[in-house]
Amino acid sequence: MNRYVRMLACGLLLLGTVGLCVHYGTVYEDRWPHPTAEEFDEDFESYSGSEALVFGEVQSVDGERAVIHVLDRNDEVVAELTVHGFRGNVSPGGLIQVYGTLHADRTMDASRTVVVTPDSTSQYYKLGISLVGAMLALGYFFSHWRIGVRRLAIIPREEGDR
Repeated sequence: MNRYVRMLACGLLLLGTVGLCVHYGTVYEDRWPHPTAEEFDEDFESYSGSEALVFGEVQSVDGERAVIHVLDRNDEVVAELTVHGFRGNVSPGGLIQVYGTLHADRTMDASRTVVVTPDSTSQYYKLGISLVGAMLALGYFFSHWRIGVRRLAIIPREEGDR
């Protein structure tokens, strides 16, 4: 396969991937089955009795009861929920996902809970570990391979090149 055909094939694959990403981004919210934070802000009572997946920042935990703030895209509080049946190890400032039944008095019976970040410093730890992992993977890759700029190819390194 010559160089131009390879470049054209890569360009078409990249264009197709970008098109799929744009399409996914445009229809994502229309296909989301649960109420969003903005919908909670507009009319919380209309979702009473329905199942919902809620993302929130933990304000307090007391046994199997937690108080969370549901945040919108601008990180503003749109609802304060008291979650009953909460299971998880999280401190105030942590982020959780709760799936359960909403009630008009701004409570929720949780059937499933997932702790996303146990506290407010966990995000930095996750980013740091990801950065170290990416650097190790790139280092290992480039110790065994090199990029041939003229041929636009990835070429294995010879035993003496390492």
